[in-house]
Amino acid sequence: MRIALVNLTGGGLSGGYIKYLRQLVPVMRRHPGIEELVVFLPTAFRSLLEKELPPEACLPCQDTGRGRAELRQKILQLLPDVVFFPTFRWLDCGRIPTVAMIRNMESLLLPFGDNRLVDAAKNLLRAYSARRACRKAGRVIAVSHFVKDFLTNSWQIPADKIGVVSHGVQAPPTIENLSRPAELHPEWAGNFWFTAGSIRPYRGLEDIIEALGRLQARGQRVPLVIAGEASRLTHSYQKKIEALAVQQGVARQIFWAGHLSEAEMSWCYYHSKIFLMTSRIEACPNVALEALSHGCLCLSADNPPLPEFFQGAAIYYRAGQADSLEKASAAALGLTAAEEAELRTRARRQGQKFSWEETAERTFRELELAAGR
Repeated sequence: MRIALVNLTGGGLSGGYIKYLRQLVPVMRRHPGIEELVVFLPTAFRSLLEKELPPEACLPCQDTGRGRAELRQKILQLLPDVVFFPTFRWLDCGRIPTVAMIRNMESLLLPFGDNRLVDAAKNLLRAYSARRACRKAGRVIAVSHFVKDFLTNSWQIPADKIGVVSHGVQAPPTIENLSRPAELHPEWAGNFWFTAGSIRPYRGLEDIIEALGRLQARGQRVPLVIAGEASRLTHSYQKKIEALAVQQGVARQIFWAGHLSEAEMSWCYYHSKIFLMTSRIEACPNVALEALSHGCLCLSADNPPLPEFFQGAAIYYRAGQADSLEKASAAALGLTAAEEAELRTRARRQGQKFSWEETAERTFRELELAAGR
């Protein structure tokens, strides 16, 4: 089968999406059922896959009027069996079958939230593009059953048109080959709480800060490491969380790590006492899969799709309720050594269910269905 993988964006790619491409594309190229794979990327990101693809298989594209016209012409010249759009945007490819993918739910379910007006407007445009892509494409890939349920119940996309393909996760490196973030206190190793992801309002970081404040009032001081960066448009949310930390009297026990390398992230997963997942809106959270694969002791909000991925490998709390998180953390810290070891083993086993090989195989099957094979 000949596949065109088209990344139509406003010009940028998120860190999570870059990881998706870097992991998926090499595996799909090795698939015995794929005769040719051509990837279209925004011009600034063409070097992203230069080690995995020859120059003729990695072509530029732009989401402008002229850029779309040129892209359509190139696709019609290539004449692939199917065109795959992993982003929200879709393009009419004539009689060539198309497949869209929905892998982000913030713009669909929480376009406003605490976002600034500019970011909210972008989310509304993304939601419009996503809905159009789902209606126009011959087939849709949802990255979780939660996403599929939304598409069928809220947008009335036929269920038999949607396939569920979750992301994969790399096997974690051995603990000996990792590096501690340079500015993180060495004495925190094994004692800190850890959370990671883009600093955005839907992350629900206020749950953690308020829970730390409750523990502080009882004389229990817990260090917290927050990995991830705020964009220019979401910097105000980070300032809000920093102000809340000052108000709760816990600002000095928080380390804002910013962007971490993969080796530093793995160090934090391995050396954290508890990993926290407090997001209000997710589709298929990469950091959750990474935490599981590292065998973290996981505390998660109970809103979907988080239980879909953590299953029985996490302790849950009621999202948005700091008192519930405080009780869940007390339960985690009160585990015996044997009970904690069992929960960490359960996490590793759950993480092993997600592989990029399986993601590539199931993606291939969905593309085959769309192509009528």
